[in-house]
Amino acid sequence: MSRLVDALQRYTGKQAIILCFILCALPVGLLSALITPPGQSPDEPKHLARAAALLHLGILAGRRIGIDVEAAPPQQPGLLTGLKVDSGIYLAAKAPTTEIAGRDVITAQDFLAIRAQPADHARMFTSAPNTATYFPAAYLPATLGLALGLACHAPPFACFLLARIFMLAAFLCLGWAALWVTAYGEAALLVVLIMPMTLFLAGSVTQDSVLIGMACLACACFTRNTHRARITALVLFSLFLMAKPPYILMLGAFLLPFFAPGLRTRLRDVSLACIPVAIWVALIVAFVVVPFGKQPYHPGPLYTGDRTVWMDHTNAAANLHILLSPPTRLITLPWDTLQYAGIQRWREMVGVLGALQIVLPDPYYRIWGLCGAVALVGLIFSRRPIFILPINMVVNFLFVSFLLCVTYWLLMIQFYLNWSNVGLDWIDGMQGRYSLPLLPFLLFAIPGFRWRFTLPPLLPALPAIALGIFDIGYIPMKLVWNFYLH
Repeated sequence: MSRLVDALQRYTGKQAIILCFILCALPVGLLSALITPPGQSPDEPKHLARAAALLHLGILAGRRIGIDVEAAPPQQPGLLTGLKVDSGIYLAAKAPTTEIAGRDVITAQDFLAIRAQPADHARMFTSAPNTATYFPAAYLPATLGLALGLACHAPPFACFLLARIFMLAAFLCLGWAALWVTAYGEAALLVVLIMPMTLFLAGSVTQDSVLIGMACLACACFTRNTHRARITALVLFSLFLMAKPPYILMLGAFLLPFFAPGLRTRLRDVSLACIPVAIWVALIVAFVVVPFGKQPYHPGPLYTGDRTVWMDHTNAAANLHILLSPPTRLITLPWDTLQYAGIQRWREMVGVLGALQIVLPDPYYRIWGLCGAVALVGLIFSRRPIFILPINMVVNFLFVSFLLCVTYWLLMIQFYLNWSNVGLDWIDGMQGRYSLPLLPFLLFAIPGFRWRFTLPPLLPALPAIALGIFDIGYIPMKLVWNFYLH
């Protein structure tokens, strides 16, 4: 019997989960990094600019008066925020494409032009209002990749690929650590870590995959229920929040359980974790943040002024006035947007690849949803380090669910204020991948009961592993079909 138990633990336990994670994530992430043309991941050139600026210790972006020459059409002179970067490396992330049959593809001439990009180390200023506000910790792997390429005198395209590969390596390390550290919920974390959108982002210079890995590792550390693990979790999540401040309410999850000894200590630790986030937010508000430039547009239907005027920037104050007139719009506008675009946000969370143009079949999204549901059910039957009373389970579920809902609502309000055109009657800019860092917190919401038998970690993960193995061929095939076959 002991040999049988040892065999079950070996082949269905934590080591098996980690092996399956590497098996699924490494080939998909690596092939995505090599196949996806430069600039065909969300906002990749601006993310590369953030990583390249660190080569010259460009931690805090700067403002200047100028014209955003990359805008289409170029805007009038105005206040810009951006970074000084190596022009050769930055231009390597802006691949030439050819439009054929309504989609951008890479022809043989385009690929030769990408490889022939000259190495120009003159520093240029690039406007990056969407990435300049991020604390740069998550970009360090990409910066190391760029530094290695420059040290070896590699051409810009090779430096760009090294930046992608280093970001993938950082994600794999974070995912491995999360699955190794967590006391329970390996299957649920695995679903988040091998979801197609996560792995596609992992093969790019975009910081999102590293942030997802940091959120998973922070939640995994907190499941250990020791003071040292909680401090590690708070440090990791503070770094996450310095890149994504609107998620700050999720710090409340690290106060759980409310009725256990040490609540005052946990409250102190959470309060201390807010301090670096507040300092960084104050710095970017004072020295970095500017309104987003837009192509000229007329105000939307909710604007009460002259709707024939032309605008070319966002206006947070004007949109805030619209939201508060009447205040019920704070609820109705996000709700109407969810009804209008909720299914699309779901697809984007699972995986809409490329620059959000490669949509996968609807049955594929439903199967991934089923894999996630099986993993969450597995949480109910997982072995927990401590037993929680039923009343605490109810409180945890309600509290974490409340935090998740309010955080998503705050994200939507932020995008209406800072990204949507003035007077728009729906919320623009919100994308499904922004929900991925929230999913690991379901570990604290789903109750775990004391059962006579508990499920081994591998069992509820099997559907996701099977689909992850399928994705080893499927995701690269979709990328090749979209970008190269024409």
